[in-house]
Amino acid sequence: MKHITPSLWLAAVLLLLAVPASAQPSKVGFVNPQRIVNESKIGKIAQEDLAGLGKEKDRRVRQALDKVNKLQAGLTEDALSVSEQQARENGLRQAVRDYEQLVQVSNQEIQAEERRLIRFVMRHADSILRNIAAEQGFTMILTDPEIIGYVDHSMDITDRVIRELNSLM
Repeated sequence: MKHITPSLWLAAVLLLLAVPASAQPSKVGFVNPQRIVNESKIGKIAQEDLAGLGKEKDRRVRQALDKVNKLQAGLTEDALSVSEQQARENGLRQAVRDYEQLVQVSNQEIQAEERRLIRFVMRHADSILRNIAAEQGFTMILTDPEIIGYVDHSMDITDRVIRELNSLM
């Protein structure tokens, strides 16, 4: 029994020493999704769609603001009865609330569309990222430039992803 215990200890120590030797180093890559959206052909097309949505939302917001301005100008007329004045003030308050709500909803819709645009472009880039990761031995590819303090240029594969995305179009 006493001979088995030291050999078990020896086996455990050898096993612990062998694990770090067999572990492969991790290689991390980086890609900047905003650059992919801004610089790739597919991203530029998607941005044009987003700009069209933005123009339409801006047109509606300007119309609502014009309505508010007209109602406000109508309050300065001298020959208004008290009830007319109150009705116009109520109409103005409602128009201002509608305008503010329209601005808020429009901004939310544009932001949601922008997030959708980035997801759409990055879905197209996903297979390219997987191929590059397999080819260059990356175990992970980071995509959030806000959380990264420093990226070695050799780990930034954004330019290659843009080139390969562009070649698909």
